[in-house]
Amino acid sequence: MSAKETMTVGFDNRAVTIHGQRTLLIAGEIHYARSPRAMWPALLDRSVECGLNCIAAYVFWNVHEPERDVYDFSGERDLRYFLRLCAERGLHVILRCGPYCCAEWNYGGYPPYLRDERGVVIRTWNKPYMTRAQKYYRRLMTEVRPYFASRGGPIILVQVENEYSLVAKRYGKDGQRYLAWMVDLAKRLGVDVPTITCEGGAPGAIECMNGFGPDGDRIAKHRKRFPNAPLIWTELWPAWYDTWGYPHHRRDSRTIAFWILHFIGHGGSGWNYYMWHGGTNFGRTAMYLQTTSYEFDAPLDEPGRPSLKGVYLKELHQVLHEHARMLLEGKRTMKTTRSGKFQVTWQHQDRTLTLIADPKRRQAWLMDSGGRMVFDTERTFQNVRLKTRFPVWKTLSPFQAWQSRLEPFPGRRTKAVRSRQPMEQLKLTHDQSDYCWYSTIIDVEHNGAQKLEIPGGGDFFHVYMDEELVAESRPPLEEARGSILPVTGPAKAAQPATHGFHHEFTFHAARGKHRLDILAVALGLIKGDWQIDAPMNEERKGIWTPVRLNGRECQNWEMQPMLVGELRQFPKHDGSASWRRRLDPARPCTWYSARLRLSTSVLKADADFRLDATSLGKGMLFINGHALGRYWQVKGNGTVPEWLVWQEQGLSIDPANQLSQRYYHLPKTWLKAENRLVIFEEQRRLPTRIRLQIRRQPAPPL
Repeated sequence: MSAKETMTVGFDNRAVTIHGQRTLLIAGEIHYARSPRAMWPALLDRSVECGLNCIAAYVFWNVHEPERDVYDFSGERDLRYFLRLCAERGLHVILRCGPYCCAEWNYGGYPPYLRDERGVVIRTWNKPYMTRAQKYYRRLMTEVRPYFASRGGPIILVQVENEYSLVAKRYGKDGQRYLAWMVDLAKRLGVDVPTITCEGGAPGAIECMNGFGPDGDRIAKHRKRFPNAPLIWTELWPAWYDTWGYPHHRRDSRTIAFWILHFIGHGGSGWNYYMWHGGTNFGRTAMYLQTTSYEFDAPLDEPGRPSLKGVYLKELHQVLHEHARMLLEGKRTMKTTRSGKFQVTWQHQDRTLTLIADPKRRQAWLMDSGGRMVFDTERTFQNVRLKTRFPVWKTLSPFQAWQSRLEPFPGRRTKAVRSRQPMEQLKLTHDQSDYCWYSTIIDVEHNGAQKLEIPGGGDFFHVYMDEELVAESRPPLEEARGSILPVTGPAKAAQPATHGFHHEFTFHAARGKHRLDILAVALGLIKGDWQIDAPMNEERKGIWTPVRLNGRECQNWEMQPMLVGELRQFPKHDGSASWRRRLDPARPCTWYSARLRLSTSVLKADADFRLDATSLGKGMLFINGHALGRYWQVKGNGTVPEWLVWQEQGLSIDPANQLSQRYYHLPKTWLKAENRLVIFEEQRRLPTRIRLQIRRQPAPPL
């Protein structure tokens, strides 16, 4: 057999080894599920050009088993094709197999049906859960086993589970037993390359770390716990993800380079940018409150082009590859100066490499044997910024032939689920839609202001009385909302009135009987236990407690899951005869469609496309039948999570009162000569000012 067919992967306390040779791993996270298949080759080509030698990728369970026992590894879900593309480019792969992923992905990667398994408790020693996880893993391994490095493929490491330390306290010994079982399961199913875990591990797997930048104390503690394993940084965060109602996050490239050099200086030999290319949460794939864009201020921007950060890090990668043998084989010595700087010197044969780092200023310098500066975090950045030019976005012709169609109110539909009290939404939609109507007749006893309470509900509500919008939820919403389970005893008294699942609305009404319609809107399923302070199988949407009007319970409810436009597939089927050409006056809960012709030259251009959705309110976007995702033109309030140490990590946010997301990536592969845009607008907004923008790339030099 050839060397390629018998490639062996191992590790020692310095690095991962391939064919017995220590390997410096410069990896970048790319989620194939967050980009159309047609984009994958270019994303990988640009990753190689920027100096990566490894790709990390999550495998989302809900992508490949969307329904119970229905598996799909074809088309846009073709994992084997993605792995082949990596192999063709000489890229190693760290395959992050879950079954839990997190990743700000809907339900953390779990299929929603898992919530309804009888007796299930997710992410612990629980037979119903483990039975499903084992069945999925067995099927997944039939897909990826031929691509292990031991069989000539690109996969050199397999990650099992993810960040278990975040839930370890909740599940105790049963959780640790489950985690060890997952590591063993992977090996029993044929994983014959090293397995890894991160931020919570089990015997038999290399334990790795995540974060903005592990400091010296943290690294020392990690080394003490795992003296025989390499130091691997599974998630280096180039910024942070964005949520609706909060500002966009950025991170200074120089700070990232400092932490990489700091990590290497402390013996690190592999890191993975999370994200290297963030991509887009198309359709309904985003977790609760996560924006449609997963841009992450990453080295490759959302359409997949190198950003200034990517161009800068390419310079660092080139230097590190040139000195990889020195870093992995050389004798390393470290000392700290009186000023607080630390100096690391590697010596190999007759050559040296010296790192000087200033933790206070977050700057670092690399010098070779001759004293020549080979990388300077500040000077290199300024040089890259001066010589790099990026094309600008320009607006194309506006959309034409606008039409509209009102979403029918539930009273005009015949089929409904009836019960005395509201039924929880996911029992009705099974997460096949964000939308569910709750309707009843209310008896208003006095004229004037009325108070409507939903003690247990999520995520966003539009309240209609007699088919007129009278109230709706107000941003910002909290990512971690407190306990979704009923709170009793002293804890109930201490629970704040702004508890994340408690909703109150005030509106005016005349005395008498009225029809009350509440449109419940899900904003994605949670990504982890901590967002609801309960196991993930307790996730709920819609309304699951009695609703009170002025303190009295409202009863005899009708529930109608999904929108008529979804059931009739308005985004995919024209049906223009039933649409109106008149758009005024703007009404909430309205479908809109428009058309745009694109020339052959535009379609053939090396270009990227996006929608400027400034004029919209809240809803869903579709182009040529493809679901672009949720939109919500809500402004960021300028607040940041308390746990993030912003200045020290080079993090910043956009100013307050800017939209959480203004632009929506539109993959070029979804466009054609005649294009149809469909919008479901929940609020009273006219969408006619939405614009398609193009960013043309310069022609390559002759």
